Amino acid sequence: MDFPDHPFWDFSLEVYHRDGVGAASLHLQARHGIDVNVMLFCLWLGHSGRGVMTEEELRALRTATDQWHEVVVRGLRRVRTTLKDGFPDTPDRLRESLRGSIQAAEINSEHLEQLLLAGAVDRPVEAEDAPLEARAADGGRNFARYLKSLEIAFDPADSVHFAHILGQTFQGLTPEGALDIAETLM
Repeated sequence: MDFPDHPFWDFSLEVYHRDGVGAASLHLQARHGIDVNVMLFCLWLGHSGRGVMTEEELRALRTATDQWHEVVVRGLRRVRTTLKDGFPDTPDRLRESLRGSIQAAEINSEHLEQLLLAGAVDRPVEAEDAPLEARAADGGRNFARYLKSLEIAFDPADSVHFAHILGQTFQGLTPEGALDIAETLM
């Protein structure tokens, strides 16, 4: 597919592939059902100096993406994961080839979801030169607002995973600073 360039997608790819971010993100996804794309968007808003989302913006974001994520992204993910270990009577090579095609479609569906997120909340850069700690706190507040909308509260182990993601996203943030922000989600 030919997607338009967007800095949020570039940010997401860079951050997700940093040390341990993918694993920590998937842990939070499996444990709480969070949408990792929304989490990354919350962090991107803070990182890029776009500040903290309003309740209205969060509703617009969820309206634009919740159904897409549930039906398309998670639907493709379910098929892909089922093909990984299921259907032992099918030829491995053919099953893995189909699984690879579905994984590519899943990634494309997430890319489209990210464009939907960016279109739903089009905030101007407010404080690009704000201190790293302030931008990280904004990202944390955005994610806290999202978690609250899902009625999710983190426990200490979840906070450690999110603190790792914060530390990798906002490189230069101290581990203590990242954990302080993450603990506000408990």
